[in-house]
Amino acid sequence: MKAIIAALSLIAWPACGQEFTATTTLVRQLTGAEAHPDMVTRDICGTDLGTMAEVGGTIVLAFGDTFGFHGDSCQRFGGNFRSNVIGFTTDMDPSDGVVIEDWLAGADGRAIAAVEGRHDPPFTGEFTKIPTAMVAIGDTLYLHYMSVKGFDFSSGFAWLCNYSRFIVSKDGGRTWVEGKRDFGDYQSTFNMLALSAQSGAGNADGTYVYAIGTPCGQSFGARVGRVPAAELEETKAWEYWDGSAWTKDRSQAAEVIKPGVSMPSLAWNAGIGRWMLTSLNGFTSMIELRFAERPEGPWSDAVILADWFDYVTPYGAFMTPSWISEDGLSFYFVMSQFGRYNTFVMKAELERRTE
Repeated sequence: MKAIIAALSLIAWPACGQEFTATTTLVRQLTGAEAHPDMVTRDICGTDLGTMAEVGGTIVLAFGDTFGFHGDSCQRFGGNFRSNVIGFTTDMDPSDGVVIEDWLAGADGRAIAAVEGRHDPPFTGEFTKIPTAMVAIGDTLYLHYMSVKGFDFSSGFAWLCNYSRFIVSKDGGRTWVEGKRDFGDYQSTFNMLALSAQSGAGNADGTYVYAIGTPCGQSFGARVGRVPAAELEETKAWEYWDGSAWTKDRSQAAEVIKPGVSMPSLAWNAGIGRWMLTSLNGFTSMIELRFAERPEGPWSDAVILADWFDYVTPYGAFMTPSWISEDGLSFYFVMSQFGRYNTFVMKAELERRTE
């Protein structure tokens, strides 16, 4: 029966045409030995992701699994392995690259985790805690993370989670406290999120925080949830789009984008009057961009932002409002590459289709 329901869900999946094409270029490396300024003192040799939120004129970036320098080399999951690190920049013009001006750091200057994983052996407990999305509500930051049980590189880079949860900062990301309760259990369809509290179509007065959610891994579809901004930590206050209406029952959340969605990022583009969603397609290993008039969709067909041929093993494409042009026809984002295991500032230019 579950297989039949899943098949029907795919058949009923709504999609609309595509208004835009996109051209993407590399601007500059953001983290690691080749980035500016020097990151040796922060001991950031390799890291990934880079979900962002803006508060008090500062962009706060949350990176994923981070490792330090091993002499002159970078060894993945080698020395000084941290589950996440937090950077800060006031650079609202990424056209020539972005300088991360400060980091959440210990007394020795090395970057530290906002919430550290236990680093148990894979699939024995908790391997790591990885940030998936961050949002600012007033002066308060909410960072969502997934507790990862282990990664399976033999089956198309899949992973299992224990749960997901929010951590909260009321001082611009300098200190963090655990949220009230878990947001999702190990089988939740909302263990990886894209979050936005922007005012845009469907959220004109900024009442809600919207979430595009997926299970842990790279081979699932996306669903939509929302919550009054003042009640983000109250799991019972959330509601979910069932394909025609909002419901409190998360199990009734409908797939709004077909499987293959992972590591999404959501932003309102006022210049073109559309919501934008970036994500990795786990089947094609390409980063995709979609558009919708409302967060619940229908979402457009995918535009390719980055493919395997130009950027080996790209993943993650995290947006922030200040990096979107006034006319909406260009925006910057942070992209990861697994082989190089670092993050890069990218520029996307949109062009309206003429046919």
